[in-house]
Amino acid sequence: MLKTIVIFIIALLGFGMIRLPLQNHILEQEKAEGLLDNPVELSSSDYLEQQLAMVSLGGLRSLVAAVLSMEAFDCFLISDWANLERRYNQVTSLAPHSDFYWDNGSWHLGNNASSSYLDNKRLSPMERREGFRKYIQKGRRFLEKGINANPDSWYLQSLLGNMYSDTYRQPDFEKAAEAYRKARDLGAPPLTARKEFYALVRVPSKSGEALELGRELFKDPRNRTPSLVSNIFVLENRLNIPEKERIPFRELFPTDEIARDLMTSHLANSLKYPVDGLREALESLPPAKDE
Repeated sequence: MLKTIVIFIIALLGFGMIRLPLQNHILEQEKAEGLLDNPVELSSSDYLEQQLAMVSLGGLRSLVAAVLSMEAFDCFLISDWANLERRYNQVTSLAPHSDFYWDNGSWHLGNNASSSYLDNKRLSPMERREGFRKYIQKGRRFLEKGINANPDSWYLQSLLGNMYSDTYRQPDFEKAAEAYRKARDLGAPPLTARKEFYALVRVPSKSGEALELGRELFKDPRNRTPSLVSNIFVLENRLNIPEKERIPFRELFPTDEIARDLMTSHLANSLKYPVDGLREALESLPPAKDE
């Protein structure tokens, strides 16, 4: 069935090229009237994507994009990452304003393809590392291309923040925080503010900004997660905030038992959170009752 649809698309492609000279005037008129989206700007190497966009002028854009996305999924199943990337470039040329395709394409490239290279025992260690790094960057660039096509999408900005804050995939927490901030400016859900805080905490030069945001979040009891509470305490230590200007210890940690549990967990974190002054504070607590 899929082959039949692909043959149908190829036939449409040929027909589209024959009638293309007759459609140029109509195309420009529809763009001017706002009836047709401008395709995403493409490089000269994306010739097929350009032709597919031309074919779709007759209202077939969504259908062709859906079929090609199924082909991209087939590429995923056999770890054919080069052709998966090509298919998603075609798909997003046809449907540039669908967050769904930008989301899926960036996820396959930045997560699945990068992991596939890292786990491929048939490659040398150097090839595995290089493939891992390359596809992380490809995933990010693909998502940034989607953001350029959809500058008002808080969802894509938030996804970019997630990609940059992944501690296992060459994180850039400053870029993650910037992406989350832009997402918030575009109307992202309140949880995004916490994500921005968690990113800022891991940028030493942004400690002051992080503490300011953390204190604002702390005002709402719904935001008082273990990570937020512990990171506020750590930031106050890092910045040498005077005792009278700190959030009172008992507001952060209502009991010694809670303080002990949260501090111990935070010291063991694998998310690259800072731990300034935490060990000393933990050691200063009275012994647990069962000790």
